[in-house]
Amino acid sequence: MLLSVIRDLVDRPRWGVRRGRDGLRGDRPLPLLCVIGDLDGNDVPRALGVRLENTDAQGKRKVPHAHVDVARAAATAAERWSKVEREAPLLPLLDVLHSRLLADRFGRDKLRSFRHYRLVDWLSGRQLPPSQGIHDNRAIVRELREWYAAADTAKDVESQATAQFGGTSLYEKILVLVLTVWHRPLRFWLWVHGVPLVGREPRWLMRQPFMVPGHSTTFTGFAERLTAGRRAEENPEHVKKLLVHAFLQDLRRAYRPRGLRLRRWQRTAYTVVLLSGLTEDNGGWELLRLINDVRNESTEHDPLLVIATAAAKPDDLQPGRPVEPVSRIKAELDAWAAGLPVHRQALRPDARFVFVRLPGEGDDRLPTQADESAWVDLSGIQPRRPPLPARKPVVAGVVFAVLAVVSLTGGRWGWVRVHNDCLPDPARGVAVRWVDAIQSCVGYSDDSARVFGPDPRLRAAQHAVFELNAAAERLYEQNPERTLVSVVYFADLTHPVSDPGADASTSEELEGLLIRQEAQNKPSNTEPLLRVYVANGGDRMAAARTVVDDLLEPLLAEDPTIVGVIGMGLTVDATESAIGALGDLGTPVVATTLTGEVLGSRSPLYFQLVPGNAVQAELVAEHARRVGKQVTVYHPPLTDNYLDSLVSKLLAELGADETATRSWHRQVGEVEVVCGAGRIAFFAGREGEFPAFLDEVVDQCGNDRPEVIGDDTTSRFIAQSDLRLRNEFKGIAVSFVSMGARVVLAGADCVTRGQPAARDATHPGARPLVEFCTGHRRVRERITGPGRVADFARLLAESDDHMPWPGERIGLAYDAASLFVAAARDNRTRSRVPNPDPAAPSTGPRPTVHRAAIAQELREPDDFEGATGPIDLARSRTGLTRPLAILTISDLHDLAEVPSCVYEISRPADPATPRPWGTPDC
Repeated sequence: MLLSVIRDLVDRPRWGVRRGRDGLRGDRPLPLLCVIGDLDGNDVPRALGVRLENTDAQGKRKVPHAHVDVARAAATAAERWSKVEREAPLLPLLDVLHSRLLADRFGRDKLRSFRHYRLVDWLSGRQLPPSQGIHDNRAIVRELREWYAAADTAKDVESQATAQFGGTSLYEKILVLVLTVWHRPLRFWLWVHGVPLVGREPRWLMRQPFMVPGHSTTFTGFAERLTAGRRAEENPEHVKKLLVHAFLQDLRRAYRPRGLRLRRWQRTAYTVVLLSGLTEDNGGWELLRLINDVRNESTEHDPLLVIATAAAKPDDLQPGRPVEPVSRIKAELDAWAAGLPVHRQALRPDARFVFVRLPGEGDDRLPTQADESAWVDLSGIQPRRPPLPARKPVVAGVVFAVLAVVSLTGGRWGWVRVHNDCLPDPARGVAVRWVDAIQSCVGYSDDSARVFGPDPRLRAAQHAVFELNAAAERLYEQNPERTLVSVVYFADLTHPVSDPGADASTSEELEGLLIRQEAQNKPSNTEPLLRVYVANGGDRMAAARTVVDDLLEPLLAEDPTIVGVIGMGLTVDATESAIGALGDLGTPVVATTLTGEVLGSRSPLYFQLVPGNAVQAELVAEHARRVGKQVTVYHPPLTDNYLDSLVSKLLAELGADETATRSWHRQVGEVEVVCGAGRIAFFAGREGEFPAFLDEVVDQCGNDRPEVIGDDTTSRFIAQSDLRLRNEFKGIAVSFVSMGARVVLAGADCVTRGQPAARDATHPGARPLVEFCTGHRRVRERITGPGRVADFARLLAESDDHMPWPGERIGLAYDAASLFVAAARDNRTRSRVPNPDPAAPSTGPRPTVHRAAIAQELREPDDFEGATGPIDLARSRTGLTRPLAILTISDLHDLAEVPSCVYEISRPADPATPRPWGTPDC
């Protein structure tokens, strides 16, 4: 009798017309069947497990089931998680059941996913750091991202605690993939926000009844309440109920037909759990009570049939009701089904239980011969064949039809963003946007979840900066009294494929910021901490104003630790517009390499570290007069302030007119070069056109070449080793205007030994340069050990195509970050008068400094000594008194050659000072 009843319970009713709203189509409530009696020699679950395993091998159909000796469940769960850093499972028995049901041993009927349960179990086992700092939800977002990434790739659970097993149906994956929007950052953003069809688990968790999810405004907040150490105020029973509810929800999803998921129709047998030896101490009865309560309170059916054995029935379950013999099991099940609607409505703690007892020695009713022979005659319990719509030919036809439809509906929008890795990202410190006009992904990021550009060195530099961002946040959490300084590095990080770009020079500036970060982000009681946002303005900064208006403005309002912007790429109209917009937002800008003449008028909060084009023109003119050579200026169309001011200022300093210029309109090849060793060919253009210009000089002049001097943008070309390593450039000498000559001239010793090339130790600029070289070497020598900084150092060490001397942009970016750090330090150390009112709260200095105060600190008279020279922004916001130099390389093809100085100029504070202002003694 017992076997025939169990066989009927396992068999899922055939599909029929759904009647009302009384549950899932064709399904019925299942009991918690408990067999009571002497367990010695009567292990019913084990015997049932053998028969569930003995199925027709050719049919490849098997009832999903798991048998567990409950007494060993806790030890099994502990051993399974012993190599994973997490808290022990709250319900070890449920954890073992979940693991065994996921085993790949049920053929076509295997259970493919337990995403709801695994997410809740993962969160309940995680320990988060203390919730302090400006990004107090970042830890839980990082945990969720880690879980989601591993769930997405379905790694093994023992090797990766967060793994999932194929959580999304095949049809859904195919549909979204063909529509080209199934991209991981977008999927995670949609998932964590509970968007229908994508954010299944968060959406369900925020709607289920346990742990009152409505008390949390977001899913991340609710997820944080689940973690170990953050759930002290939660009801422990509700946490366990949520685990059980999530486990049952995964089973419901596996059995529920929904949309095109025809595989759900193939399940014609319920999942069976067989438990041997329930006691109050081993957690067996606790799990069954939780299942009973969850079924009552959730009002949902689930496809789980539990068959358990125990020596005795607990007194609190169906008290006063005798346990009927197993021979009356059918009558007991009928009575249970008839009384279930009333009992579950009353939320009875035993509403789902059915108890029967095995016959003992004193029983009048012993098993009949038919009962005993049934265990031998019944070879196996096997699912029946699925209905016709769920069989393979029909499923294949549906899939083919879906593929045919979606292949005709895919659009360019998603493909472009997927291909360029520019889909939305939910990380708090990340915002991106695709700009079709320039084919660039613009935005900002302070986390490795988003880096810009394809160049390996550029990406590695960003990863290293972001790693030290995380270090700054950890140190700030440990000591919130330290000042946290954030800066935005804004540059052109992406370029069209056909444009060689200037990735190496941009990487240099990021390395300069990294050196300053490495110096600041260490244990200390007073020193400011430094974080860096990396912002991309697109190719040639074309989207700079758009990035400021649409992305950086909200960020500046949200993050008060941001004290300013560094970099700004190059002088074009979009950059000038962005400078003005940042000024309107009260944000100071320290430009590292801009030299346009009118930039200071765009914003009262604009500062630059290099002098404008007037000083550059004076530098070239004085050098030409000193060597007695005539200058011809070569330039493209004068389409922006930088080019126009550079050419006009240079002609004025040379006392020449338009006849001293040569220009091109569409391509550099149009220009006619004036040859002769007694002439100077000055390139006044953009670095992207300099290689073509140099080709024309070599082709047209041969050995009768003029002295070639490139403007300040040429330093980008000099830093781009792959552009220099052309056979045509072998033995070709090139000079260029350097904005940070003192750093460049520090030579290879600065990189390898941490000491600049021989210099007078008493010189006021010696100490800052030594500090810079020390930090430079410290970063470059971190080639061992884990971490992104070490990865960056190894990349540079393994490459043979980078310069052996420190790039000027490394020093300029280092000095720019140092200015902000020094300003924050000065502001924090100012003496303040406390509130004399004894009843008032404390009014001590705040850890966060205001960016308006920082802007004023930058304008205070100060002899700031940087690695690139003295900086006095009080005397000139646009760096008029800062040094410029002409450096030369005798063989452009030789990357190991350190440039030498030809001429250096520093404009005096009093412009009436007699000329020349420069000197060949650099």
